[in-house]
Amino acid sequence: MDSAVDTAQDPGTADQFEADAKAKASPSETAYRQLRDRLLSGSFPLTRRLAEERLAGLVGVSRTPVRHALIRLHGEGLVSRHQDGGYRPAVPDPNDIACLYEARRALEIGALWRPSEAGEKHHRATLEELREDWEALRRDQPPADAGFVTSDEDFHVRLAHAAGNEVLVDLLRSVNARIRVVRIHDFLTDDRIEQTIAEHLQLLGAVMADDPSGAERIFRAHLAKSKQVAEERALRAIARMATLD
Repeated sequence: MDSAVDTAQDPGTADQFEADAKAKASPSETAYRQLRDRLLSGSFPLTRRLAEERLAGLVGVSRTPVRHALIRLHGEGLVSRHQDGGYRPAVPDPNDIACLYEARRALEIGALWRPSEAGEKHHRATLEELREDWEALRRDQPPADAGFVTSDEDFHVRLAHAAGNEVLVDLLRSVNARIRVVRIHDFLTDDRIEQTIAEHLQLLGAVMADDPSGAERIFRAHLAKSKQVAEERALRAIARMATLD
């Protein structure tokens, strides 16, 4: 984001900046990003073990960074344990995912209504800081990347935090961690990043206007669209992996 002033008028400079950043990435980070992107696109057979030596040759690093990347991907739910040892691409349980989305919806709607029901208001400074951060993202939109899911989660957690119930916030963090394996598919195109930023600011505007009814309406539509896109892309990736040998 700090490069926006220097590169906004020079696409060539921006491309070079991105290339330099990638060049400086550690072997473990390089392995993680490349393997994550291949998993999200459905590039590995669904049942075959993800052999470290083969992956190392594919990514262009040694086996140790690949091993670290697989451990990280396992923590995110993108790979699961293989019966012969090591890892394989993960297959999310549709019933679990549906229940997690229901839980997330209930938690976030509860946070939107809590201040008004308690005769209070959302914490104004938290909301203003959140708006500044996302207005900055709108001015200098980041490129599409699955890692944007962490920024999205941060927005919703901070918005819930402004409602003043830390137990609710902790529960939302837990649900986010478990549902990330599907939600990570939502942020793979620039249009989804742009739409997400716009919807976040619209939701924030309703909260700052003390309009929980309007905020709930915006949030329900926002969540439904995100769920639809993420699930469709996840299912396509899984279907593609199932056809590979």
